Amino acid sequence: MANILSQEEVDALLNAVDDGVLDAPVEDETDSEDAQTVVEYNFRRPSLLTKEQLRGFNNLHENFARDVQGMLSLRLRTNIEFKLVSTDQQLYNEFVLSLSNITHLILFPVEPLPGMAVLEINLSLVFGIVDLLLGGKGDVETETRKLTEVEIAIIEPLVENIIRQLEVSWNYVLPVKIKQDHYESNPEYVLAAPSDAPVVVLTFDAKVGLANGIINLCYPLPMVQSLLLKMQRSSGQFDNYYGKADNHDAQKHVLSALMDVPLFTSTSLGNANILARDLISLSPGDIIVLDNKINSPLCLNVGDRPFFQGRPGKVNRNVAVKINKRIDSGHETNEVEQLLTNPN
Repeated sequence: MANILSQEEVDALLNAVDDGVLDAPVEDETDSEDAQTVVEYNFRRPSLLTKEQLRGFNNLHENFARDVQGMLSLRLRTNIEFKLVSTDQQLYNEFVLSLSNITHLILFPVEPLPGMAVLEINLSLVFGIVDLLLGGKGDVETETRKLTEVEIAIIEPLVENIIRQLEVSWNYVLPVKIKQDHYESNPEYVLAAPSDAPVVVLTFDAKVGLANGIINLCYPLPMVQSLLLKMQRSSGQFDNYYGKADNHDAQKHVLSALMDVPLFTSTSLGNANILARDLISLSPGDIIVLDNKINSPLCLNVGDRPFFQGRPGKVNRNVAVKINKRIDSGHETNEVEQLLTNPN
């Protein structure tokens, strides 16, 4: 049984605390059962895409980054590093405010998806690539200014190749057509989406020779959602809170494809065993007696598997088989046969 302090002992402890001899116990909030972790939530910047949804989206653009790295290495003949460093969900006006006052922006649609995407290339990277293409080392330093027409003409082929690589990456999931619409230098003039529209921004770190900089890729949310929906359908399943959902459209596509598959069918009138000497002596007009009676049903094979029983006949001048019934093979019906027998 626990010891109970007397009134004198309680008074002595309180006096000791008042005199500073003992420290008052401090409750550890981390060990308290009532302690709760509070996480801030910004209602103006809601997380509209889950981490699971963004995982496949990031994988697609990581493949895009590797393709761009290989393309730039072949064209510029120098060491290239191009990798995805972050993916963020934010509002469009926040994306615009995060950019420099002067930069290089390329706007392009992803047809047939809704919205306009934006590719932003940092000027330090642009000037370095231009210097590299003109025979320098790419470590040029210059003041922040708008690109000249000559510099834009020099960088334009590389931008077109980057957009082409992006189109190839998207086409692995969804057939799209990506073509540059126009370019701008001032982010405030780029009205790719309403200011309060949610967007997904991917940031790439690029090192080209001695030049380095950031490349941002901004997608409007409806465009990203269309891609994610196609990725989910192509995987054949929807993994959500309620588990795996049945994709009835996929069954229709499978059934439609099966309807156009040609099947080899054959019918055997019967079998006979003869000696080799009889086979050699056969001539036109000889008769071979088969093991099947004239009134016995014939077996109609689909491939190597017997499917139906029927009787021989004739349609116009063609030999035919009239199907009487289906043969029960005794095996468990597979999914393909279920689709064929019950398409709905």
